[in-house]
Amino acid sequence: MELTAFFDNFLVNEVNLNQGRLDLLNEKIEIIEEFFNNSNTFKKHFKGLVPQGSFGQKTIIKPPKDKDFDVDILLSLEPINNWQPSDYIEKLYSEFYNDGNYKKIIEKNTRCVTLNYKGDFHVDIVPFLKIGGSFSIPNNDENKWEPTDPIAYTEWLTAKNLIANKYLIKTVRLFKYLRDIKQNFSVKSILLNTLLGNCISEKESLSNFKNLSTSFITVFDRLNSFLQSNPNMPTIKNPTLNAEDFNRHWDQDKYSNFKDKIKTYYEKAKEAYQEGDKQASIKKWRLVFREGFPDSIDEDEKSKAFSVLSAKSKPWSN
Repeated sequence: MELTAFFDNFLVNEVNLNQGRLDLLNEKIEIIEEFFNNSNTFKKHFKGLVPQGSFGQKTIIKPPKDKDFDVDILLSLEPINNWQPSDYIEKLYSEFYNDGNYKKIIEKNTRCVTLNYKGDFHVDIVPFLKIGGSFSIPNNDENKWEPTDPIAYTEWLTAKNLIANKYLIKTVRLFKYLRDIKQNFSVKSILLNTLLGNCISEKESLSNFKNLSTSFITVFDRLNSFLQSNPNMPTIKNPTLNAEDFNRHWDQDKYSNFKDKIKTYYEKAKEAYQEGDKQASIKKWRLVFREGFPDSIDEDEKSKAFSVLSAKSKPWSN
C-alpha cells in the first residue's frame, strides 16, 4: 500500500533533521558570516556564504544516534592579489585559529577548513572563486586550483526535483536513511544523488510521482534496473561538469555490493508497496526501514507544516 500519511509522518518525525538543530546551525552560520564581515584579511574580498552539499540541496537528514552531521559552505571570494591556491586555506585557517572563539575547534584540510561543533555538527568552509572565467576551489596539498561548479549541480538536482513533482529530494532523504540504518553498503551522497537524479527523465507522468511512497518505488525500480544492467562499475559523470566523474568514491567490490543490496531492498520495498492489506503492508515497510517506520499514526491529524530547511531571511535557510 502507498500509506501516504505514514510516509509523511515517517519523513517528518524520523528522517528529517529536527528544527532545533537547524536553528542552532543557522545561528552558527550567521556568526560565521559576521566573522568574515569583520575580518581584516577577508572582508574586502568577501562576497558571501553559499550553502552546498546536502545542506544546500535540502537532502540533509538526521544523523545516526551519537553521530554528528556535516555542513558544506562555500566561502565566495574575489581573487586576492599575489595569493597562491594554498594561501586561501592557510590564511583562512590562521584567521580562525587566531580568534579565541575558534582556536579549539578549527581544523585544516586539503580543500577546506572545518569548524567542529562537537557532538552536533561540523562545518566545512571551502574557498570558492571565479578564476579565468570558471569556478575553482583551492587544493592546499598540491597548491593548485581545481575546477568545480557546485552551484550548477544544485540547480540540476533542483530542476530534477521539480520534474518529479517535488518528490525527488524527499526520495533522496529516504535512500540516505536506508543507507545509514542498514550500514551494509556504502555510497557517497554526491554519487547517490547523481544516480537518483539520473532516474528522472526530462518529462515525467504525475502518476509515477503522485506521493512519496510511489515516487520512492518509481525511483527505486529505475535505480535497480540500471544497476542490474551494469554488472561492471559504470562511470557516473558529474552532470554539470563533464570532466569530473564520481567513481573515485567507489571500486568494483563496493559497487557490486551496492548493486546486490539495492536489489534485495527493492524487492522488499516493492512487496510492501504492492501489499493490499494495510497491517501487512506496514509490517513489510518496517522490514525495509526497521522500527523507525511508524506502526500506527493518527491519520486524521494533518502532516506537520515542516520543511527540512525552514524559509527564513537567510539564503542558507531556504
